[in-house]
Amino acid sequence: MNHQSKRPLIMPPSPIFIPHDLIVEVFSFLPVKSVIRFTCMSRKFHSLVSDPTFVNLHLHRYSRNQDASLIYPSQSDNATFTVFRLSENPPPRLTLPNHPYYHHKYKHCFYIVGSCNGLLCLGHHVFGGSKAETWIRFWNPATRILSGKLPASGDAGLYNLTFGYDSSTDTYMLVHFIPDRTEVKVLKLGDNVWKNIQNSPIWHPFPLHFVNLSGSVIWLAIRNYPSSRPYNCKNITIQQFWVISLDLGAETHTRLSLPQGFIEVPFVLPYLSVLKDSLCFSHDFRKTHFIIWKMKEFGVEESWTQFFKIRYHDLQIYDNFCNWQIRLLPLCISEKRNTLLMTNPNTKILYNWRYNKAESTNILWSFGSPYYNESLVSYR
Repeated sequence: MNHQSKRPLIMPPSPIFIPHDLIVEVFSFLPVKSVIRFTCMSRKFHSLVSDPTFVNLHLHRYSRNQDASLIYPSQSDNATFTVFRLSENPPPRLTLPNHPYYHHKYKHCFYIVGSCNGLLCLGHHVFGGSKAETWIRFWNPATRILSGKLPASGDAGLYNLTFGYDSSTDTYMLVHFIPDRTEVKVLKLGDNVWKNIQNSPIWHPFPLHFVNLSGSVIWLAIRNYPSSRPYNCKNITIQQFWVISLDLGAETHTRLSLPQGFIEVPFVLPYLSVLKDSLCFSHDFRKTHFIIWKMKEFGVEESWTQFFKIRYHDLQIYDNFCNWQIRLLPLCISEKRNTLLMTNPNTKILYNWRYNKAESTNILWSFGSPYYNESLVSYR
C-alpha cells in the first residue's frame, strides 16, 4: 500500500474588501490627477469621480485647501504656477497639456472671463459684418474637459461679463452688467437662456472688476465717474465710492459700506479682492503705504478690520510714483508661507509679512489674470 504524504491545501488569499464609504473618504483628500488615475481601474471608480455629490465633497475637502494657481495665456506659451513655486528662482515653466484651446487660441477663444471652483470661462468674439459671433465655453485645466459653445449675451459682447456660483442651488451662472446702463442679465448653466433680473442701483462703466464670494458677485462702483479717467481719483469724494453686491440666488442688489477707516481719497482707484474666503478692500494711502482691509463676516459692515498696512519702501516700488506703480491688486495669499501675491501692470510682488520682505517675480502675466484651485468640476 502506497502511502503518500498529504500536503496542506493552500487557499488563495481573500481579496481585501474596502468599504465604499472609506474609498470616498480617501479619494476626497487626493489631488485631482491622482483621483483621475483611479478611474482607469474600474467602472465603479469612474462613476464615483463623476458623481456630483463626490465632486462637491472633493471641492470642499481638497480643492479649497490648496494654494491657488495662476494661469496666464500668451502667444508662445501657456502655463500655471502656484504661489509656492512662484517664489522659486528661477520659477519653473509648467506647460499645460496639449489642448485645442491652446493650439488654436486666437481661432477659438481669446478672452478668459473668469474662474470659479476650478472651472474657467473662456470667451470668443469675432468682429466683422455677417460673420460676427460671440460665444463662451467652459474648461477645467485639471481634468482637461472642454464644454461646447454657449451663446453670449447680445448686448456689447463680452464686456462686463463675469462668472459666478450660487451655492444655495448648486448653480453656475454668467452675469452680464450691460456697459453704460443699469441693466443686468444672467444665464444659468443648463438653461442656456439669458434673462433680465433686477437692475443695479448704479450704472455700469466699462470696464468693471468683479469678485465672487458667498454666492454673490461684488464690484466697486463710483458714482458720477467718467470712463475717460480709468485710474485717477482726482476730484472724487469718499461719498462717491460704493460696494455693490449681487446675490445670485435672490437676484437682488445690496449696497455695502466701505471701512470706516477709509477716510481719505487715494491717489489711484482702490480695488476689491477675495483673500482666503474674505472680501478685501485695498487702497493707496498718501503714496507711502498700501492698505488692505478685510471683511471678517461677509455682509456685516461692522466686521471690516485692517488686514495689512505695507510701506511702499518695503515693496521696493517707492521711487518716482506714477499711477501704474502703486495701482496694486492683491491676488491670493498663502498662509503656509506667510506670503501675499500682488500685481500691477509692471511688477509681480511676493510679500512675506512675517519677515516684512518682498521680492519680484520674472513671470509676466496680464494685470488681473485669473487664478483657480484644481477641482473635478466640469460642464459639458
